[in-house]
Amino acid sequence: MGHIILILTNLVFPLAALGVVISFLLSPRRDLLKHLTQELRERFGLEAEGSVIQDAVWLHCASVGEVMSMKEVISRLKDFYGKEILVTTSTQAGKETALKNPQIKQALLVPLDFYPSCKRFIRLAKPYRLFVVEREIWPNMLYAAEKAGVPTALINGRISAKSATAYKLIKPLFSLTLGGLRFAALQDNDAAARYAGLGIKKENIFVCGNVKYDTLNDQPAKIKEVEKIFTALGWNKNKILVMGSTHPQEETMLLRAAPELIKKGVKIVFAPRHLERMPEITDALRQSGLKYALVSENKFNKKIDVLCVDVMGLLSSVYAKATLTFVGGSVAPRGAHNLLEPAILSKTVLFGKYFYNAPLTAEALLECGGGVLVNENNFKETVLRLLADSAHLENMSGKARTAALGFKGATNKIMEVVKAYEQK
Repeated sequence: MGHIILILTNLVFPLAALGVVISFLLSPRRDLLKHLTQELRERFGLEAEGSVIQDAVWLHCASVGEVMSMKEVISRLKDFYGKEILVTTSTQAGKETALKNPQIKQALLVPLDFYPSCKRFIRLAKPYRLFVVEREIWPNMLYAAEKAGVPTALINGRISAKSATAYKLIKPLFSLTLGGLRFAALQDNDAAARYAGLGIKKENIFVCGNVKYDTLNDQPAKIKEVEKIFTALGWNKNKILVMGSTHPQEETMLLRAAPELIKKGVKIVFAPRHLERMPEITDALRQSGLKYALVSENKFNKKIDVLCVDVMGLLSSVYAKATLTFVGGSVAPRGAHNLLEPAILSKTVLFGKYFYNAPLTAEALLECGGGVLVNENNFKETVLRLLADSAHLENMSGKARTAALGFKGATNKIMEVVKAYEQK
């Protein structure tokens, strides 16, 4: 049955691909299509003979976050195997991030999950090993690799309850492709149970934690840059609320609360999750009547109350200068982004109830008192209440850091599993 479903998915692939293009054309993220023409060769595995490095350790990551979180793992895999590293990503931004890592020999966009494309790419690359990262479970990729004799594994694996339920509707397909994995190094016990239910053998499942937390940095590189911006804004003595990785619903919540927060002397920084949304974000800021600035425009004065971080690579440094933080994708139902990024910097973390991508970290922060649940109705009052008691807030922030430190160590555990399987 799994083979039949695999064949059917390839038969409907052209129509599905057309549907994706149309949906992008109608979405706010349509600017991503500006790269479409130049991407076609990579997307369909049509690179020229000899243009892809061979006999490399191949890692497939979704996008920027996964590439960045894999930095130490990539270095360790390169040292262990003595091979070059080939990285594929699902997004152009992920590819560009990978190209900046000197440990990575080559970075390409991953072929679409169409068997002929995957088969040709694997024939060109002849990879030594394939590691798929987090939830990048592409059946044709894994099946083509298995047929070519390439050992495969899932590392830093995760899967939501919703996705696992959906995948069970076509369980024979996932049993076919996941059953061929040498091992799966997963983030938590929930992921272990869900992947076992989809066909990974229990003896090949290992709970190692999340490598993202091994990259937690309590000394961000651009703090001096942020300090200069805040000095130009005249914010050095103000209480500052920093909201990271925000989505539209959360920005609406912020703009609704902002006037009263500003009246109480609070300055606000927010960093949108998707920068391609900046046209609509600047429109919303204009319509709000708030005095705002964009980091990219470098036009700062002491009348500004709201700062929008519309550049990459600055969020951790902004968190470091915050009095209080909020992590997005949590009031908006996106599963929550990196809750420990501000926590490791000794910052109390506000977040919403949608933390299904990070249940362990959310629960740890809530249990220790370093995190606080908020929603659209109580957000403003919660911010004002916490900022009114500096001593209590400082105590909470210390607890947040302690919780964050407890999540390190996944990289070492993954490498132990890799080494054990290579010795079999």
